[in-house]
Amino acid sequence: MYTKKVTWTINIFFIVLLMGVGLRLLPDEVIVEWIVLVGLIPITLLIIANYISKPPDQLQLEVTRELEQTRLQEGEHLEVVLKVKNTGERAFDMLEILDQLPRQVSLHQGSNHLITSLDVGEETSLRYSIRCDYRGRWKIGPTRFRARNFLNSAFTTEVREETISGLVIIPTFETLNEIPFRTKYPKIAEGPFSSKFKGEGLEFAGVREYSSTDTPRRINWPATAKYGRLFSNEFELFRSADLLLILDATEKSSSVIDDQIKAVLSITEYFLKYKCRVGLIIMRDTVDKFALSSSREQLLRFTEKLIDVQATKVVNFKILRERMKKNLELYFPLNCLTVILSPLVSQQVNKILIEIAQRRTNSIFLSPSIVSAEWRQIEDKTDPALMLTHQDLLVDLRTELLKVVQRGLLILEWDVTIPFSVFMSKLKHINIRRGRR
Repeated sequence: MYTKKVTWTINIFFIVLLMGVGLRLLPDEVIVEWIVLVGLIPITLLIIANYISKPPDQLQLEVTRELEQTRLQEGEHLEVVLKVKNTGERAFDMLEILDQLPRQVSLHQGSNHLITSLDVGEETSLRYSIRCDYRGRWKIGPTRFRARNFLNSAFTTEVREETISGLVIIPTFETLNEIPFRTKYPKIAEGPFSSKFKGEGLEFAGVREYSSTDTPRRINWPATAKYGRLFSNEFELFRSADLLLILDATEKSSSVIDDQIKAVLSITEYFLKYKCRVGLIIMRDTVDKFALSSSREQLLRFTEKLIDVQATKVVNFKILRERMKKNLELYFPLNCLTVILSPLVSQQVNKILIEIAQRRTNSIFLSPSIVSAEWRQIEDKTDPALMLTHQDLLVDLRTELLKVVQRGLLILEWDVTIPFSVFMSKLKHINIRRGRR
């Protein structure tokens, strides 16, 4: 293809030529005529040079991409190397290379755009580093090439689809050291849940009189010295239990969906560490379920699914309610601990979740605050219109939360500006009652 430079050069050529022909018709203008005709020589040479130096229609390039890995976590960096070799018979005076990147990654170092020249057989490298900003399955590429001649009057463009490389960015999550959840139905196996039964546990539960079956290390010597008779320490036993996580991925949870996903993975990792069985239901326009399992592979299954989960609009809430009811009845026992992760801002979604929580009495609402999530995205926090919208959202949220509390259900409200592990640690030391915290 040719640029506008060639068009303008040809136009100037014909303008000067017509001027020379016109001047020839006038008397006593012979000298001027020859001057004009001589001026056509450099313009003619320029036109010839434009055509001779035109790049080939097909670029003979060998392109290879090198990636250290294709599976990364959010926030990690990846070095990308693109090698380009001229395998044709002509050199490139000016070769422009642009490696296309998805919007979900950002440049960390270097540039994905390069302008260079390539002799026959010469190889060049485009090297840069990207930061993985958002979870998902994305593609790096294709690579776009544009070869220009030295006059910048003609060019050839080409897109190489073979350089497309898949990139999987998995969501990050925090490691929890302690968790505030309690269950009404613990199992015999050892786990993270404190039990009403006393024994050789880890956490101190109280003091009682010494029994002949007590070991010497359980004797409370300060109490024994004070009262003149033997006393023994009691400790809480810790048991395992089944855990069901319900993730609200409906339309109005879009602001906190990423925070909810990280919380799901953190809780799952913590309970699987103690061999508890964990299941998951993702509630959106469709219902995705993962049956209870204590395998470490369960965390990988959850992660693979949650990579692609986005908040979606529910077309029919009646159908959604029936699907949720069917999956819960078929795959998850009523006595398993149920943790429902939802911002609780949608009236229709809340009706479904409240019905589930009332039927499954061993349930907790973990509600990431959509108010704090929206507030952190506002740049101008002094704008009166934004302030009014924020206050309206706050009132609506409090109204919906009150409806849940009035039914005797437990809500743990989480300010998403606080790390989830810190939030869980603080709740560990709070005496949790029925009602919102």
